[in-house]
Amino acid sequence: MKMTNNRRKSKVALLSLSIMTALSLQVYAEEEPYQLSEVVVTATRTPQEIKETPASVEVITRSDIETMGADSVVAALKLAMNLNLSEAGMTGNQVSLRGMNTNQSLILIDGRRMAGEDTGTTANAYELNRININNVERIEIVRGPVSSLYGSDALGGVINIIMRKPEKQQTTIGLSSGSKQQNAAFRFDLGKEGKWAWAVDTLFTDVKEKTRSDSTNMYGPRQFYNISGTYDLAEGKNLDVFYERMSEHLKSDFEDASRDFYTNTRNSYGVSYRGINSRGNYELRAYNNQLEKNNDTLLAAGTYSDFDRARYKTRVIDGKNTMQLDNNHLFTFGGEYRSSEYRGTRLEDNGDHDSTVIEHGISKPISEKTIDYQAAYIQDEWRVSDKLLVIPSLRYDDSNKFEDNISPKIGFTYKFQDNYRLKANFGKGFKAPSISELYMKMTHRPIPAMTVIVIGNPDLKPEKSTTYEVSLEGEKGNNFSKLTYFHNDVTDLIGTTTTRVGMVYTSKYVNINKARIEGIELEAGRHLNDKFTLKTAYTYLDAKDLVARERLDSRAKNRYSVQLQYDDPKDTGISGILWHEWVRDYRYVGADYSYNTLNLTVNKKWNDKYNTYFGVDNILDKKIDELVVEGRLWRIGMNITI
Repeated sequence: MKMTNNRRKSKVALLSLSIMTALSLQVYAEEEPYQLSEVVVTATRTPQEIKETPASVEVITRSDIETMGADSVVAALKLAMNLNLSEAGMTGNQVSLRGMNTNQSLILIDGRRMAGEDTGTTANAYELNRININNVERIEIVRGPVSSLYGSDALGGVINIIMRKPEKQQTTIGLSSGSKQQNAAFRFDLGKEGKWAWAVDTLFTDVKEKTRSDSTNMYGPRQFYNISGTYDLAEGKNLDVFYERMSEHLKSDFEDASRDFYTNTRNSYGVSYRGINSRGNYELRAYNNQLEKNNDTLLAAGTYSDFDRARYKTRVIDGKNTMQLDNNHLFTFGGEYRSSEYRGTRLEDNGDHDSTVIEHGISKPISEKTIDYQAAYIQDEWRVSDKLLVIPSLRYDDSNKFEDNISPKIGFTYKFQDNYRLKANFGKGFKAPSISELYMKMTHRPIPAMTVIVIGNPDLKPEKSTTYEVSLEGEKGNNFSKLTYFHNDVTDLIGTTTTRVGMVYTSKYVNINKARIEGIELEAGRHLNDKFTLKTAYTYLDAKDLVARERLDSRAKNRYSVQLQYDDPKDTGISGILWHEWVRDYRYVGADYSYNTLNLTVNKKWNDKYNTYFGVDNILDKKIDELVVEGRLWRIGMNITI
């Protein structure tokens, strides 16, 4: 049931007051620093060892990124467990965790949401390529729903990309080239001057043209500019500021000699106040980001047939407080206020503040819609005994456009022996309908004789999931392994129904689908000696549409890989990975595909300031046009620190 404006304002005021009160209490607490263990922060919003946390967590470090010779975030995630990043059927990448839809994974940068495309086929598809890989410190992946802490969109899990902080004074230059793109990266750590520490990071990328069956990829230049600073207010208290800019000028060619142009810019900036004292730590931050998109279609005759204008804005104020209540309870609570705005031609006159925009002699209506969100969450890390850790969490989300939602989760880790652990999780997740799904009114003419109309539905309900998982993991000597079973039931999935009258196709968003997604994840390995590690990973995925009674598209039933890793930590050492991956029964447009790829990366450190790397994906040159398996791909690069 939707609430009145007075009730809503009261909730916002109460949430804001609770955050500010919590933070003010911390300011007057004892100033003796309280140290939390540090490994991973995304699973519980607190630093926690991976072995301790009940969630299925994976961390890709800066060292892993360098060993992989990754020239993009997509490349850095290639070995991530049960994460599908294929390009099948579209320009961009899927971001499918545990078989969930691409728009059901939440991508964060330093825990922040980013403004971006918001339809079922475009959400997240381009996001990983819009992140400066040169500025990434590590990537944390949580598989399974995390709505109890992060709210909407985290049904499949969370990918939190954590950026590098200002370091000692130095300059780093990186150059690379390959089959997909070439990069020039520059990072300037200015060191600490007084109480300020600053870093400036830039990356210039040129995405290369690749010809496909009836078109090319989106190719052209992309630039990144990042500035971050930290100010020491007092012992244990810091002020962080940042500004990030991404711009891209891409184009795509089609077999009828027409061409699409894409000019996109994103600006993000914000400030956060954080501190640590005898009871725990706290943070309050505010940030804003905006993505502006301009798309123009040029026909072979030299005239423009269509254009699209869109502007996405996200404004957020959030805060959290973590307190050690006693030896057995670490309590975290926080809240968030978020406003999302979309102004674009795909809303036509269906939104507010409508007007008309004229480009290339073509006139189109344009309008905007805004959705406001409020949320509050609590979590307790309860150490029942030396062997048992239980973590319950609960989040309340509300919006001015749809009903409120409560997302609970409980997980536990039980150490039945020193090196063996049983973990289990049960939780509920949800994905709120986006502005486009609620209010879109788009008329598109891909060819002069055809008209495609897409209509939003303001009566849509949020998608919801119920998930449980259980895993057994452990280490013995040089061996390590983990076995996980997971099960997801998803209801009220948002899709479209389409009707046709002549060459006019009309689609409307509706809640129509139900899905069941379950599977097994197996990881095992052995440290052969102090340099070599052998590792295997296997995923079985059974993903079904319960309405159509058939397998869900763009998912593989079986994935298996064998990895041989070598790492010599010396200043002049070599590191590398050789891995073979088998993909079986990848369902795409009603057909099943099977293939395998052999891949290699090598990183050579010449001294503590200079390294080079070389990588080849798909050494055996497998090609499948339908799945955009493009054959052999190479990359080579170097980094030098001055």
